[in-house]
Formats: sequence, structure tokens, C-alpha cells
Amino acid sequence: MKKKSCILKCMVPIMLAAAILSGCGDDEPDPNSGMYDAVSATAFGMEVAVDEVFEGGLSIELKNGGKAKFYFGDDDYSMKWKLDGDSFHAEGGGAELDGTLSNGVMALEDIMGSGIDIRLVCDDIANGSSGEGEDEASVIGTPGLLKRLKKAKNGKDVY
Repeated sequence: MKKKSCILKCMVPIMLAAAILSGCGDDEPDPNSGMYDAVSATAFGMEVAVDEVFEGGLSIELKNGGKAKFYFGDDDYSMKWKLDGDSFHAEGGGAELDGTLSNGVMALEDIMGSGIDIRLVCDDIANGSSGEGEDEASVIGTPGLLKRLKKAKNGKDVY
């Protein structure tokens, strides 16, 4: 009988600790997590097609916990990212990326020291912006503007 009592006394604290610890952690997804696809590029002050600069395109998938995947053509690299206000920084795979991130729109400056600036959009986040009552040109999150950006990316006339 003493053995059963001792086992119970030892197991109860262990089970309580396991239950408490299993509740710890960040279950809420980061509001900035998602797939950001390059929609425009500027090289030396001139607008250029993203595919001309980065054959196969460029995307960044932001994940929870500061993890990211950088997709460049057929290659992909694991990265770590952080956000301070709207200042964005990511590094990994030998690259460092700096810029801004707000409302599903990422603007990277001088990407990988090339003199090229890239604008990436996460459709899931940007399309979630209301944009009601505001001029469409002033809100990147409006569906009309995003549709025009996608058409422009595919070489179609948008105006």
C-alpha cells in the first residue's frame, strides 16, 4: 500500500507540471505571417519587371516564431525575421533584408546590396484591409488596386 501511495505522490506533481507546461507557448498566429509575393521592382530609380531582375520570381513566407522561407527562383533559404514597429529585418542563407512591413505590404530596400528595391504583397493580409471610404490609390489593401498590380505583373495594361 505504501508503494501505491508513494507512486501517486510522485506522479501527481509530474502530471500537474506537464499539464501546466503544455498550456505555455504562443498559440496565436503572428498577424504578419503569410506568403509575400514580389509585385514590383525598382532598379536605380527605374521601374522594372520582377521576373527581369529575379528570374522565376521572388517570395518570402513569414511564419510564426520569427521563422521565414525566402524563395528565389528554384531556390529557397531559411531565414529569421523580426519587426520593430514597421521596420522589417530578416537574415539567413547568406542574405540580410531590410525594409518596412505594414498591412500586408513589405518594401525591401537595396535587396542583397544590389541597388534594387522590391515591393511584396501578402494577398491574404492586404485584401483583409477594409479601404472603405478612402481613395483607392491611397490604400494598397483595396482589392481593385491589388487586381491592377497582379495584371501589371503579368504584363497587362492596367489603366
